[in-house]
Amino acid sequence: MSIAHHAYSSTAAPPIKATDVPPLPRTAEAAIAPRPRHRVRQAVSTSAVVAAFVGMAIWGHQTEWKFIDGNSSLEGSEKASTWCEEHSVPEEICIECQSQDQSPLNDFGWCSEHGVAQCPLHHPEVSQLKKPATVESADLERAQRALALLPRAENNRRCLLHRHRIQFASAEAVDKAGIDIFRVQRSPIVEAISANVEIVYDQTQLAHLASRAAGTVWKVLKQVGDKVHEGELLALVDAAEVGRTKSLFLEALAELRLQNTLLDRLRPLKENGTIAGRKFTESQAAVQAAEIKLRTARQALVNLGLPIDPKEYDGMELSDIARRIERLGLPDEIAGVDAQSLSSNLLPIRASLEGVVVERDTVPGEVITTDTRLLTVANTRRMWLMLNVRQEDISSVDLNQTVRFRPTGDGKGPEVVGPITWINTAVDAATRTVQVRAELTNTDGKLRSNTFGTGRIVLRDEPDAIVVPSESVHWDGCCNVVFVRDKDYFEPNSPKFFHVRKVRLGVEQDGLTEII
Repeated sequence: MSIAHHAYSSTAAPPIKATDVPPLPRTAEAAIAPRPRHRVRQAVSTSAVVAAFVGMAIWGHQTEWKFIDGNSSLEGSEKASTWCEEHSVPEEICIECQSQDQSPLNDFGWCSEHGVAQCPLHHPEVSQLKKPATVESADLERAQRALALLPRAENNRRCLLHRHRIQFASAEAVDKAGIDIFRVQRSPIVEAISANVEIVYDQTQLAHLASRAAGTVWKVLKQVGDKVHEGELLALVDAAEVGRTKSLFLEALAELRLQNTLLDRLRPLKENGTIAGRKFTESQAAVQAAEIKLRTARQALVNLGLPIDPKEYDGMELSDIARRIERLGLPDEIAGVDAQSLSSNLLPIRASLEGVVVERDTVPGEVITTDTRLLTVANTRRMWLMLNVRQEDISSVDLNQTVRFRPTGDGKGPEVVGPITWINTAVDAATRTVQVRAELTNTDGKLRSNTFGTGRIVLRDEPDAIVVPSESVHWDGCCNVVFVRDKDYFEPNSPKFFHVRKVRLGVEQDGLTEII
């Protein structure tokens, strides 16, 4: 429970959290909004924290905490020491009243860059360490990143609470007061924006396959879950348009051959003047018309997905060409299909990409049109993660930022990561969110389309941030403070006190709060 709470609590004092011998803060992560309980504490004055400790000490003294007094601590004299009612310790050891007997508390003033008094990044001597602290460039850079990324909760620069120290009569009094001591740690922290997400297939690697001509499904060769290669035969459709188009091609090819033969016969007659030039010109026009007709028939076959090159049939008899065109687009052998049962109307449906059949929407004998979806093939080695980001958060989102997501329902499975590749330029009118897309690799195939969950867009990832237990951070009404144990606390006959240290907070994560 926070120190500020004790200022107006009438019940017995619960444990108080304090920090012990903190290493020099380096940088920090993300700003957090004040917790709801902070709104209550705003009614407490800056001196409430100090008053809380004083009230606790008086309460403990009256209830026989047996603080060290003149009888027990000062050479066993029978006469009790004079008690400092203001600071709740014997007057002869009170560091607030007897400040001339203590080392001076240097006040380095307010740090405008980092928003705290007694800034340890600019004045490392304030750190309560046995050895002098060293500020590295990484410490300064980490703080700069944290402060530049998002607005951070600010302290009141006119507050002078940091000039005070919280003293106890003895180490035993600290223990009996229920004050817990935690050592400041370094820990990785991640500052991120949370958003609802859905995994979907990569739309550039998803093919909905349909027939290019109306007809009847003749055979389906693949099932859902079958892996396919690009160009592999998946199904056959019996379409009368295919047979008609093949016939038109054969007719056009035969017509062109005939007109070319006639033109070749007229050429020497025209040269020796046996025939008029007009007749030869008409023959040339007939050849050109036959060529146009052949190109039209060829294009019709291409439009059906049956590419063909007339030059491949040069020198072949028309009967042989007809037999080959009957099986145009079909492999020499089809598993489970008798070659004698094949007709010239069959239109092959082939995979347009490598992947897995994820949907099959047809059966043999079904009458279909060009709008009928037959099969769906998806390349699942890469998936899309679609995030719905709140409008107020989108200004912090940018391309190539990392997104982290755990696809399992309990949130305990392995985390997948991927970069942001697209940010929508419009806000959804209904949800007031902005859609963002990230790409995820799925080589093991464990990601499933239509999986929902919560993803995190990483704004800052600090592997070596300064953190303290969140319970150690207190709001006194105008500032965030922690209590830092003096470096000489365990020295014989040294006063037992804590420094009041104002802090700039970053991310709260897993019960720990980052100190910028």
